[in-house]
Amino acid sequence: MSFRTSGNITVATIVMLLAGAQSQQSVTLSSRSLCALTGSTVKIPCKYTSSSSSVRAREWYQVQRPDGEPQDLSKDPQYLGRVSVSTRWNDCTLTMNNVNVSDSGVYNFRFRIWSSEWISASSGVILTVTDLKVMRPNTYRWTTKLHCSSTCTLPNNPTYIWYRNGQPVYKQNTNELYMYDYSGAGSYSCAVRGYEELRSPAVCVYGKDSCWSVTYVTQSICALIGSSVDIHGYYTFPDQQPTPQPAWYARLHLQVKELSHADDRVEVFSHRANVNTLRLKHLTESDSAEYLLRFKAPYMIQTDSSAGVSLSVTGLKVNVDSPAVPGSEGQTVTLSCSSTCTLPYNPTYIWYKNGQRVSHCTSVSCSVSAVRDAVSYSCATEGNENLLSPPVYAPRNTRALMVSSGERVEGDSVTLTCSSEANPPVLTYSWFKQRAAADTLLPTGQNYSISNISSQHSGLYYCTAHNQLGQHNSTTTLLDVLYPPRNTRALMVSSGERVEGDSVTLTCSSEANPPVLTYSWFKQRAAADTLLATGQNYSISSISSQHSGLYYCTAHNQLGQHNSTTTLLDVLYPPRVPSVTDRVSGDSVTLLCYSDSNPISNYSWYKKTGSGVILLGNSTNLTLATGAVGLFFCTAQNQFGSMDSSEYSVPTGNPAGTYAASGVTVVFFLTLIAVCLWVRRGSAAVSRRSEETSTNHDSAPVYDNISALAKTCDSTVSSDDQDEVHYSSVHFTHSHTQEVLYSTVQLPKALIQGEEVEYATVNITKTKVSPQ
Repeated sequence: MSFRTSGNITVATIVMLLAGAQSQQSVTLSSRSLCALTGSTVKIPCKYTSSSSSVRAREWYQVQRPDGEPQDLSKDPQYLGRVSVSTRWNDCTLTMNNVNVSDSGVYNFRFRIWSSEWISASSGVILTVTDLKVMRPNTYRWTTKLHCSSTCTLPNNPTYIWYRNGQPVYKQNTNELYMYDYSGAGSYSCAVRGYEELRSPAVCVYGKDSCWSVTYVTQSICALIGSSVDIHGYYTFPDQQPTPQPAWYARLHLQVKELSHADDRVEVFSHRANVNTLRLKHLTESDSAEYLLRFKAPYMIQTDSSAGVSLSVTGLKVNVDSPAVPGSEGQTVTLSCSSTCTLPYNPTYIWYKNGQRVSHCTSVSCSVSAVRDAVSYSCATEGNENLLSPPVYAPRNTRALMVSSGERVEGDSVTLTCSSEANPPVLTYSWFKQRAAADTLLPTGQNYSISNISSQHSGLYYCTAHNQLGQHNSTTTLLDVLYPPRNTRALMVSSGERVEGDSVTLTCSSEANPPVLTYSWFKQRAAADTLLATGQNYSISSISSQHSGLYYCTAHNQLGQHNSTTTLLDVLYPPRVPSVTDRVSGDSVTLLCYSDSNPISNYSWYKKTGSGVILLGNSTNLTLATGAVGLFFCTAQNQFGSMDSSEYSVPTGNPAGTYAASGVTVVFFLTLIAVCLWVRRGSAAVSRRSEETSTNHDSAPVYDNISALAKTCDSTVSSDDQDEVHYSSVHFTHSHTQEVLYSTVQLPKALIQGEEVEYATVNITKTKVSPQ
């Protein structure tokens, strides 16, 4: 019976699809049983097939564990650091180092993908770990037979090696050894060729004192920092003797010291007869020494002269071949994983890039490409993946810094320094200045110095660190050069004509670092420039002709100040009321018209008539011939407006005679003023003398007369200061216009008498002369 589901797919169909997918998943183990010597390395070949590349989990486990629950070997404390699984595609080979008898058991591999349960081989691999042992099956009076035996059959029909008192017995390549007399007395042990360090415990034959011995699998061991190492000591002693108590010692620089059992990194145990093992864990370089197995008293003297096992503790190191050009992107660089001593068992090397395994590198060397970004490489040996070498890496954390934390003013010197983390160390440093178009390459070297900085040196700088593996750019650092204001300019905000009544704004700009703190505005004047206001902008809301002139600004910061050049404010305005002046020449009079305006006005002259006005000409001057009469006026005009002058009336008669009579009158008044000043000074002197000689009454009438004359002059001339020279201004007033004449009279030195100069102004009104 089947049940339909959505989309017409039955449950039975789904089961069949899953069964088909299941049939494509399998695990193949090439061996069913293995025999291995205690202390050796075992490889169990394994392959698996999966229809999907997304394997969810995979692990080796021991079947029929005492607790009954399979556990991933890589997480089992019993196997920690001793097992590794190939990571190649579809390869699941297990490598187990330093096996011991307790590792004997059945092992299997399993995996699963997201859509299935665990998939494993139908049956696992039986691993038997055995010790070698010397047996004496038959002993005759003159003949002794020794047999090298194991609990399982070793693979590949091995060749055996026999040892007498720790030294090989030549030409004895079988697992049996015969001795025919007492000349062969001593201790004997055996091993399999290729596994000489895994020899059997020794037995004593024929001897007593000659059977005292301590031997080691090897005289030297190379181990990685952080790993654990087992040092096996084989000892023999005569029959019928009490079992001696072995102890381990370390010899370094001729000093011998017994190892302390209180050290949790030291472990001593004996799994087999006549074999004592020293296990050192979490090795450090300071553990490099010679280790010896000795018997405690009373047997200690028997082994004092024996050589021990030299332990060298090394770390892995990645060496980098130096390319021709450091850090060139894409350039091939060869890495090699090295150690200070030769690691045992010809290990397989694993390479990592930024912590991820590099699949194409499995040997002691690895070829990589140089890069521009920070990248690291490290190596390890298979089975000791947690004991990585220190990484080599392209430069990283590159920084560009100023050598000193302070202000840099124009003219100072400055030094930038580049630092970077790199292994191997940085070979070269390059300096750049960041620009919009393309960055500028500066001199190379860890430091970059500028002896005399200017504002042109301001900007962002960075450095690049290079080694054999690549290069890395630092972040930018700012060189901020401070300087006082310069290139200060005063400008109008908007261009064009400025007409009276408009508003105008002037703005000040300046280059400065730090920025300008204050701007000050001035108007240029002949005597002294006038401070107008502060601020970057200066505005006038309603300009007039009085605002015309040259303006400039001053920019200030903490380092100084700078003045701009001047800018002209030219205010345009219509003509003001024109003024008319006359100039007499013979019998003619020339009238001159002038008006204040911007731009300059054009002038026109008119004569009033009964019915209107007559245009007489377009000029600033108008010359009237003798006999001309009437009312005249001028007009000033520019593009902003026009303005008429007051009317001017030409007098009748001889104009020249009229002005001559006026001149005589002026001379008369000036003479009168001079006399009055002399009289007033005399009056003042009389007053002072009168006070000093008040008892002398004979001269009083004279002084009184002078004082009276002074009073008369006071009515004619009025002055606040009697000790000044007086100037007279004579004003002639016509009926419709006014002309100002100036006449200057300076008194004779006899009248000044060392006093200050006085000025007097006389207004004279000129009356019209009736026409004759």
